[in-house]
Parts: sequence; structure tokens; C-alpha cells
Amino acid sequence: MTFNETAMHLAEHAVIAVAVAAGRMSNSFVLIRVTTPISVDPQHHSTPARHAHEDGLTELPRRGILRTLNSWSLAMLAALALSGVQIWGLWTLRATTDAEPRAVMTRALTLLMITATTAFIIVVRRWQRTHANQVAALVQQTHLNAQLSAEKGAVYQLASYDHLTGLPNRMLFSELANSHLSRTRRSHAPFVMMFLDLDRFKLINDTLGHRIGDLLLQGVAQRLNASVRDADIVARLGGDEFVVLLTELESIDDAGRVANKLINEIGRPMQIEAHELEMRPSIGIAVHPRDGLDLDALMRNADSAMYEAKRAGRGCFRFYDPSLNTRSALQADLSGRFRRAIMGGEFVLHYQPRISLNGYRITSLEALIRWQHPERGLVLPGEFIDYAEQEGLVVELGNWVVREASRQIAAWLAGGVDVVPVAINVSPKQLRDQTFVDHLRNTVADFAIPASLLEIEITERCVVEDFERPRLALEALSALGLKIALDDYGTGFSSLSYLKRLPINIIKIDRSFISDIRNQSNDAAIVASTIALGHNLGLTVIAEGVETREQVIYLRTAGCDEVQGYYFQKPVPAHEIIDALRAGEVVR
Repeated sequence: MTFNETAMHLAEHAVIAVAVAAGRMSNSFVLIRVTTPISVDPQHHSTPARHAHEDGLTELPRRGILRTLNSWSLAMLAALALSGVQIWGLWTLRATTDAEPRAVMTRALTLLMITATTAFIIVVRRWQRTHANQVAALVQQTHLNAQLSAEKGAVYQLASYDHLTGLPNRMLFSELANSHLSRTRRSHAPFVMMFLDLDRFKLINDTLGHRIGDLLLQGVAQRLNASVRDADIVARLGGDEFVVLLTELESIDDAGRVANKLINEIGRPMQIEAHELEMRPSIGIAVHPRDGLDLDALMRNADSAMYEAKRAGRGCFRFYDPSLNTRSALQADLSGRFRRAIMGGEFVLHYQPRISLNGYRITSLEALIRWQHPERGLVLPGEFIDYAEQEGLVVELGNWVVREASRQIAAWLAGGVDVVPVAINVSPKQLRDQTFVDHLRNTVADFAIPASLLEIEITERCVVEDFERPRLALEALSALGLKIALDDYGTGFSSLSYLKRLPINIIKIDRSFISDIRNQSNDAAIVASTIALGHNLGLTVIAEGVETREQVIYLRTAGCDEVQGYYFQKPVPAHEIIDALRAGEVVR
């Protein structure tokens, strides 16, 4: 092979190598972009198929990278070959003196330079086209991802919420309720499940049509949502069945009040087009953990209680635990007739004597309020005092007690009975009421009785939140001649500053320290120290809840002044205490 043929042959191979390398490099860029894995929503649960797909997407870029490296290797080899041929050609051209070989070598080198420049331009242009395609693919992929997210949100909405009312459906409610139930097990807060079924809904649906029925269900859903807190959950299970989950209640009694509120709210007339519809729900209530430890048990028992409410007459509620139904019925009765009971004379006072341990004489009486309910009989104050305080009726009820006790004292005086002072219990709201002192002063004047025949019993709650106003009221009452007793001493803060700064005359040791005083050394020590403290401050000490002879003996030995309890006399109506007042003592 001649020199010219060798030079042209090398030039042709170099051109081919550069062109092939350039083409493979540009193809490898496309491969890298195409094989980039598509992003996957991290909220989706992992599946074996997804892992396999991700493995495949990971493998493809790996192959693309290897092909890119091979292309770069070929390009480098081609470039080295081209450079070598050019260097060799230049060296040969420098050493060649003949005109013809020199011309051939010049043409070969020129061809190589033109080819290399052409290949470079081809690579750049193909890279530009690839980049433009990549940008378009990225924009399209972003659009597809946004569309996919919107579709997923719509699917979740359809799967988790009721399409008619917008409330959570059974599936979402189960998830939320189980989550709340897990937290309840840790916090031990009351967890209440309510099942609601609309009475006579089928009749409305059949007579007025499904469209009116649907509008009625939407109205009920809105009223339910507006009647509960944000922390509570309202859901529609289907048809005319709703469920309400109450969380973080302070007491089970709150569930009864919420049920009454829901019944009254849903029962208000609802104007739907030309129809004015009235409907009341029947509600069943189940309480965790008493009525069930898991969600299924609570829902089943609440459903059972709901049917019991329907059997009881509809438009009411029932607890799954039958023992709470009587209490709940009383709560419902309270809201309807409590104020009328005050005005209608359904409340009465019973009287329990305090006995001096020095001679066992009656020193005073305590007036205790009772509700003589026309259907339920005698109702103790523990059933209605809290309600009176919550509804703002405790002041009115307390004023009635003041007036009734004064009336009874006047009646006894008119009958020639030797009357002892009568103690009445005063609530914190009553003591903070600015009209209380004036009301008591006017009542005493109306019945023309000495103010000293009344005593006031307060608890430490009366002065915890607001000290100054109760202090001024107590000083005004003390100035009228009333004695002031601090009740339930030892169960609150038992602050000595109260005894020092308030016009206290009597301290009453709470019954919880007396019940087992013979066996509990701690209780005995507290009682003994309280008696010593009271005497050192010049106060009369009274022990409550005395029920046995052994307690009387111990308290007398410890130096207690007076006792009060069932051992001597249970609270009785006014006409039954007259004999004891006339005798001046209680016979045992």
C-alpha cells in the first residue's frame, strides 16, 4: 500500500469512528431521559408490584449510564485516533519534500478537520433537540401528576364522605373513631357513641318524594354539625341513620345534656320549599369502656339503645346501661320544670339537729333542701344542685331556702317552740351575688325574727375564685348577728388564712375523716389536730357524719364540741322535729 493510500485509509477510519461515537453519544442522552423513573405518591401504600416496578426503573438508568460510558470511551478513542493521525500526518508532511505526497496529505488533514467539525455540529444539534424534547416531556409529566392528584382527591372524597350531606361515611367514621378510641384508652376520658334515627322519615320520604327527603337529610346534617363541638364527629351511616361521637367529656351527664340539645335542635320546624316539616330523632347512647371496649361493640350497643328509645315513645334518648336511664330522665325533667318547681312549692326543707357532746342537747339545726317530685318522690340535692348552678338558678333556689327557713322559724316561735339557730347552706354564686345580703336582711325583717336564729354554712369554694366580695358579704352577715360555719373542713385547701381573715365562728370536720376514725390513724390525727386548732382560735368544732356509738365516744374524748349524723337523727320534715325541739334533746 502506497503512502497516499495509507493516509486516505487512516483518514476514512478516523471519520467513521468520530461519526459513530457522535451518533451513540446523542442516542445515550435520549436513553438517560427516557429511563428516568416517574415520581410516585409517597402517601400510597407500598405493594410488591410497586417495588418490582421501581427496581425496573432503577435498572434502566443503570444501563443507560453504562451505554453512555461506552459511547464516551468510543468518542475518546476516536478523538485519540484522529489526533494521532493528525500528528502523524503533520510530522510526515513536515518531513516530505515532494509536491504530490505533500498535497495528498494536506487534503487528508483538511478532510479530517471538516469531518470533526461536522460531527461536532451534528452532536450539538441533536443534543438541542433532545433537550427540547426533555423539557416538553417534563411539562407533560407535571401536568399528568397534577391531574392524577386531583383525580385521587376526588376518588378519596367519593370513598370517604357521604355524597348527599358531605358528612363522613361509615368507612371514614370507623377510621376516625378508632383513632379517638386509642387516645381515650390512654387518657381515660369519657368516650360516648350516639346513634340517631329520624322518626317518621319513611312516611315523609314516601308521601313527599325522595327529593324532599334528601333536602331534609341535608338540613338535619347541618343542624347536627352546628350543635356539637369541632372535636366531636358527626357521620351518616346511610338512610336516616346518623352517628355522633363525643370526646373529652367532663362527665357522663354531659352526654344526656347533649342528647337533649340534639333532640330539641332537630325537632325545630324545618321549611323545605312549600312544606314545614317537624321531626325528632330517637337516640341511643353507649359509653366506653362500660358498654364496650371496641368500636364494633359500642356501635352495636348504641344501636340497641336507640331501638329502646323508639320503644319508649320516640323523640327521646336512652343509655345502653339501664341504670343511667332513670338519671337521664331526671336530667330531662330538670330542664323542663325546675323553675316551675321552685315557684310551685315542690321543694321542701328537712332538718337535722346538731348535738352538744356536753349534755347531748340540741344546739342548732341544719336545713337541707329536698325536691318532693310529684312522680319520682323525694329527690336529694346531689341530683339537682349541679344543674341549678349550671343554669344560673342556684341564686333563686338559695333565696327560696332563706325565705322558707325564716318562715318556719317564725311559725315555730308563734307556736311557742324553743327555737335554736337554723343553718342554711350558701353556694359560691349566691355569696357573690350583690343582692344576697339585702335579701336576707329583708327576709328576716319580713318575718320579724332575730337574725341570730340563722347561721350560714359555706365551703372553701366560696372564696377560692374571688376572695374579696365573699369576705365583704360575710362581714355584713356577721354584723347582722349571724354565725358563719366553714363546712367540709379538711377536703379543700384548709388554708389557715381563711380562718384568720374571714369572720368564721364554726368549723365542721368532713364526714370522710369520721367514717373510719377508729381504724385509720391518719384520720384520727387529722381530727385531733383540727379540734385543737379550732379551740386555739376560739372556734366551735362540729363533726359531721357520725353514725356509731364508737365514733361519739372517740370524738368526745378528743374534745369535739358537737356532732351531727344519723346516730342521733336523720334529716326529717319540720313537723317531725318539733318534739325534739320541745324536749331540747334527741333520745337514743
